[in-house]
Amino acid sequence: MMKKFFIYTIGCLMMGLNTVAAQKYQNLWITGSAVPGGVQQLVKGGDGSFKYAGKLTEGEVRVMTTKKAGKNTVYLLPVMTDANIVNRGEIYQETTDGTKAAWQVSVTDDCYRFTVNPQTTKLRGEIFYPWGELFIAGGATEVGWKCEGKMLLMKQDVNNPYVWTWEGELKSHPEVEEPESFKFQGQDRWSPKSIHPYKADADILSDGQFRTGGDDTKWKVSKPGRYRITVNLFYETVKAELIK
Repeated sequence: MMKKFFIYTIGCLMMGLNTVAAQKYQNLWITGSAVPGGVQQLVKGGDGSFKYAGKLTEGEVRVMTTKKAGKNTVYLLPVMTDANIVNRGEIYQETTDGTKAAWQVSVTDDCYRFTVNPQTTKLRGEIFYPWGELFIAGGATEVGWKCEGKMLLMKQDVNNPYVWTWEGELKSHPEVEEPESFKFQGQDRWSPKSIHPYKADADILSDGQFRTGGDDTKWKVSKPGRYRITVNLFYETVKAELIK
């Protein structure tokens, strides 16, 4: 009994530590020679992470906890010297010395994305390119879950290749598993590319953020009807309208 209690207690403590880590920063900003306008605020994700999506020029980026540098400013700098902002997940450290090495940007591009994850103390970045396809499928759609090869294709915006739209009926189909749920796929099958809400059973009419990959969470339809859904893959946002 004592062993089980000890394991349970340690588990609770670890969960608590993760929660504290996720809530450690209320907001984050970036500054430096690579940042358009000099300073940009990062967008808080639904899992406690912080994200940037936009242009960076050749130069340096410093991630900081205040909008303006001051005595209370903490910087999140890479453990590896001269770490590039494009990476698969570099560990960062905290410092109050803003003159130390920053994240490096080697080329100018309009489509940088990076995520600061306080739970893992890592920054991961990329230059994000448009997907060639985007589909919707699931129990709330007419094709259900057994639909590889026949998922519902979304329409790519001719002026913005990151934006996709779809119009159609979403409703509960009691005869299938998870009858009110659905998700989006980057191909006409279940892997490798998929996007998901941060929380399971998120209401598509009110949940506006998503993440790429990770746990197999799904959106849920709270009201049946004909929907217009717009997905922006670059900014990782989704907007749904019940049109009738």
